Amino acid sequence: MSDTKVLRHVVMFGFRETASHAEIDEIIRRLVALKDLVPGIESLEWGENNSPEGKANGLSHCFLLTFASEAARDAYLPHPDHAAFSSFARPWIDRVTVIDYWAETGAP
Repeated sequence: MSDTKVLRHVVMFGFRETASHAEIDEIIRRLVALKDLVPGIESLEWGENNSPEGKANGLSHCFLLTFASEAARDAYLPHPDHAAFSSFARPWIDRVTVIDYWAETGAP
């Protein structure tokens, strides 16, 4: 097992009731495209909530971006393509939660 840690950047969206499926699909397409537009994103995956627990608090979509360093993540945040994505998506997003963490395995 490798001791290499990676920085996870988790973004969760809840969309306005007025957002259409086509608009949500376009937001997803644009966010996923950031992987090829912004240097430093090691991987990007996403999915739609399907938990039966009912604890999503209005969040429906989760995006997991992986960075090798805080510097790479910090360069991503103000990157012009990320800023353009945020400006585009903002009108359809009702709520957003973001959390970053260094991925660990096992107990401390």
